[in-house]
Amino acid sequence: MSSADRKSSSRKSAADEVFFKSWSNGLLLFYLTLVALILFFTARYAGIAGYTELLRDPDFRGALILSLETSTIATLLAVVVAVPGAYALSRYRFPGQNILDTILDLPIVLPPLIMGVCLLIFFSPAASPIGAFLKEHDLRVAYTRPAIVIAQFMVAGGFTIRCLKATFDSMTPRYEQVARTLGCSSSRAFFTVALPLAKGGIVAGAIMTWARAIGEFGPIIVFAGSISGYTLVLPTAIFLKMQVGDLEPMAAGTMVLVFIATVALLIFKRLGGRGYIW
Repeated sequence: MSSADRKSSSRKSAADEVFFKSWSNGLLLFYLTLVALILFFTARYAGIAGYTELLRDPDFRGALILSLETSTIATLLAVVVAVPGAYALSRYRFPGQNILDTILDLPIVLPPLIMGVCLLIFFSPAASPIGAFLKEHDLRVAYTRPAIVIAQFMVAGGFTIRCLKATFDSMTPRYEQVARTLGCSSSRAFFTVALPLAKGGIVAGAIMTWARAIGEFGPIIVFAGSISGYTLVLPTAIFLKMQVGDLEPMAAGTMVLVFIATVALLIFKRLGGRGYIW
């Protein structure tokens, strides 16, 4: 190839690189601009009056407090289950793991409404022995506050395990192996070596789980209902505002959830959380 041909090929390559960068960055900028504009106009539509009316509404204040309480409990339950579960998925290989892995993803990918219907059927005395047992002992789960926690836990639990599995996957198992060669049992190596190393990832995963739980809507409205002062949480309160045409408070409530999610994301990234969970 002559010198002129090489220069021509180099210029074409440089031009192609510039075009590709402009194209990919342009599409990314388009999407980010669209998200920013949607949030901006939602916040502007709410106006000061919308936020003021929302804060004066006792149903909203009660829904916000209930959302904070139930999502915190659901997060704690999810972390208790997810830490050993994620560790097992990350470190061990066993028959049927792909099937279990698929089942784990189902609560994440299923439409939220479907999860609510499944929970309602599972706790029904006519459909399952669990529901029959609860009825025999005069215990009711559906349309109660515990139902909110169960709905949040069932959806957020799989998400938590995925987040924490990414944390354990990023850690070399060598330290745990060394601890075992020094006489540590598997459980002691887990609690004294793996957990301290994974502390930041566990906290970051818990924060994202909490943000996910507080925004749950579909399974909660089906399984727990929207009883004012009892099972009304923030997302269902926003939905009811829309149903009766209170659009400014609805927009204000939406931005409250956006603010909570934004703060959770910033803390997650500050703690070094992984940008993906699969």
